[in-house]
Amino acid sequence: MQKVNGLIKKYWHISILVIVALISLKLRILNPWDSVFTWTVRLGGNDPWYYYRLTENTIHNFPYRIWFDPFTNYPYGTYTHYGPFLVYLGSIAGIIFNATEGESLRAVLAFIPAIGGILAIIPVYLLTKEVFDKRTALIAAFFITIVPGQFLQRSILGFNDHHIWETFWQVSAIGVFILAYNRWRDRKAEENIKFKQLIYPVAAGVCVALYILSWGPGFIIAPILLSFVFSAFVLGEFFKADRKNLSLVAVITFAVAAIVYLPFAFNYPGFSRVHYSPFQLLVLAGSAVISAAFYQIERWNEAGFFEKLGLGKRGMPVAVIIFTAIIGGLSLILMPDFASNLLSVVGVVQPRGGALTIAEVYPFFFTHGGEFTLANAVLHFGSLFFFAMAGIFYSAYRVVRKRDFVELSILIWAVLMLIALWGQNRFAYYFAAVVAVYSALIVSIMFEKLHFYRVLENVLGAKNKFSYFRVIFAVIIVFAAVYPTYVLANAQSSYTGGPGKQWYDALLWMRENTPDGDKYREYYLELYPTPQSNKEPFSYPFETYGVMSWWDYGHWIQTIANRMPVANPFQEGIGNKYNNVPGASSFFTAENESYAEWVAEKLNVRYVVSDIEMETGKFYAMAVWAEGDLPLAEKYYSGFFYYSPSLGKLGYASSQWDVPLDSILIPLRVPGELYYKTMEAKLHLLDGSGLSHYRMIYESDYPGEWRSYASQIDLNNENQVLQVAVYESVMRAQYHVPPTMGTQEVLYKYAYRQLYEKDTGLPVKIAPSGYVKIFERVKGAVVTGKVSGNVTEVTVKVTIMTNQNRTFEYWQTVKVENGTYTAVIPYSHDSEYAVKPVTPYYFTAGDVVKELTVSEKQVQNGEIIQLDL
Repeated sequence: MQKVNGLIKKYWHISILVIVALISLKLRILNPWDSVFTWTVRLGGNDPWYYYRLTENTIHNFPYRIWFDPFTNYPYGTYTHYGPFLVYLGSIAGIIFNATEGESLRAVLAFIPAIGGILAIIPVYLLTKEVFDKRTALIAAFFITIVPGQFLQRSILGFNDHHIWETFWQVSAIGVFILAYNRWRDRKAEENIKFKQLIYPVAAGVCVALYILSWGPGFIIAPILLSFVFSAFVLGEFFKADRKNLSLVAVITFAVAAIVYLPFAFNYPGFSRVHYSPFQLLVLAGSAVISAAFYQIERWNEAGFFEKLGLGKRGMPVAVIIFTAIIGGLSLILMPDFASNLLSVVGVVQPRGGALTIAEVYPFFFTHGGEFTLANAVLHFGSLFFFAMAGIFYSAYRVVRKRDFVELSILIWAVLMLIALWGQNRFAYYFAAVVAVYSALIVSIMFEKLHFYRVLENVLGAKNKFSYFRVIFAVIIVFAAVYPTYVLANAQSSYTGGPGKQWYDALLWMRENTPDGDKYREYYLELYPTPQSNKEPFSYPFETYGVMSWWDYGHWIQTIANRMPVANPFQEGIGNKYNNVPGASSFFTAENESYAEWVAEKLNVRYVVSDIEMETGKFYAMAVWAEGDLPLAEKYYSGFFYYSPSLGKLGYASSQWDVPLDSILIPLRVPGELYYKTMEAKLHLLDGSGLSHYRMIYESDYPGEWRSYASQIDLNNENQVLQVAVYESVMRAQYHVPPTMGTQEVLYKYAYRQLYEKDTGLPVKIAPSGYVKIFERVKGAVVTGKVSGNVTEVTVKVTIMTNQNRTFEYWQTVKVENGTYTAVIPYSHDSEYAVKPVTPYYFTAGDVVKELTVSEKQVQNGEIIQLDL
């Protein structure tokens, strides 16, 4: 029995870690299960789909993988910056489970982030234990499990991206580095060169390398670790540190990391902080050399070299500062490309322009109105954020009082991560580890002061005295830290995101119903040569075409449809209007079809995919990218919707302050006239009406809410549709929540009808439409002829039925010049697509109306048809 008790006392923490792992499993695998394993195996977000693409390609070419991908950023291609760690981890797992493509491979990949999230308790536990103690480490392991927000969302079933592994390997690298230092300090060199001791810095080096192999910019771990060494030298008078062994640990760590990274160092033509290039190798090798120089400086210091020079005790810190300045200066002068890549890290924490429309890039502590807020802190960390901030301040106090170098080191890490978080909210998944460690510290201190640990020890047989009042207070603190945080985590982990069924069905349709599907699939799985530059269009082995959509959807188009998107989530192919750069933003915000055609011709676009989000909320992002800055996008909007209960109808106000006092402000901007002139509005809101070279060829089902409403009302009855839209908007406005996107589309159409339809001459039906729409770019049949009388314009009208059995009117109005008109029309009556005319074209000139039926051959070849009116 005594032996059993001894084992319990020695290994009790393992049982706690197992319980923590089971909680993590529940949050990360069981909660989101139905969201992933649904009508298909649905990976979350955008980037996991690109990892799926790389993994599928790697399995078919194992052990080789692609480092340049001509299948995206069409027609230029892109250098792939996704690291080899996750690509090969997924590929090996797929091969082991005989899952080489499709749903079976996605099913295997879906578990990888969840496994990473569960295993994250190990490095967090190790780091906290090495800096503080085992009890604090167990609390930190539990807290990292229940932290909500980005860390959780990037480590749940289906979200197979590198983000969880970034955090995992960064914390592992710092934890093992400190472990190595703790095992080496105050030991002689002959003791540390034994295998048993060498394994620690070697393991730290492997962790550093795996961090970079998970994420190219992970080289930032080198300056972080060097900052630990630098502080030990510069603050040597205040902090007791074994500088010699610290430097040696750093030398071995960086040298091993450089060796592990070396095979991947030449997969990009030049220096890059993002891609796998010699840049990261130089950072690691240079860090090893700098650490060796620190070691030599310490040897000189021990030999009294600086005192002999008359510099006294401050000689060594001054020498380190001068040495660091010289190294920095030489880097700027001798290696400008290297230096520019290193300095570009500053841009990561200071995003500007279009980058501010990327959700994960926006500054963490500020609203889009520029106001400081802690709402994100609560959303991403729960109540633990406030405990962690208290822990950081308390740790800073302890560092000053106790002068503990190890605690100073991770305090430096915490502050650096806070600075990164301040700049971009994507770093919330890094700061989650900081929150776990420092909230655990402050809670552990409280547990000690409030006798909570005494009670736990009594459970194991001790007989400690304790205060019931203090213990009750400790329980209240536990509740305040854990309950709201866990509730958030439990709610957030139920859904993993990814393409909705409308998107998935649309892209499957595109894969099966657009030209050269077999060629694209075969080419999709090939290895590609890496060009020296992608400034010019890539040389494809067969005649290809591009697919235009917003960048959010590029990876889905590539992986599900196996087609080549122009824009992608790497923010490539976006373009702009202020410099006339062809791309998605310049195309969709084009104010006339001729400019859009110029963009499409430059990029060899054949298909355009739009969804309701691009039509509504995401249009603002497109406008910002197109115009270059947030304020410049405001010109596409003219005011706000409000509902007047006394009048029983919607109204418009130019500003929030102009809304009548008795009215309800609808949190939705009213689009301005310029918005309705854009290609996005003409394509999605007007169904392509008025366009000459674009025709709808596929429409998905309605947005979810309107599929439900369709069972209660007639969607062809505009009054009923508008009543439902207004009712929903008012109900949601009471909670300051915008209308659903389907309802936003209805309100956009209502505003267009009231404000602009008469001037444009393009009627619109106030009704919802499909979530996703696919358009084909065609030459169009050219109808021309003479017009008698004083007629100044000719209108063209045809009724189109979509594959969802929804009908809409295609209109076009052209001017008569010198008694002649010319209209280019995109739809044919014998098209193989389900979306086609169900009536003839009606050409109207004054009182003259003539019918016309057009063939697919005429549309595709741009044939001229003579039709006098």
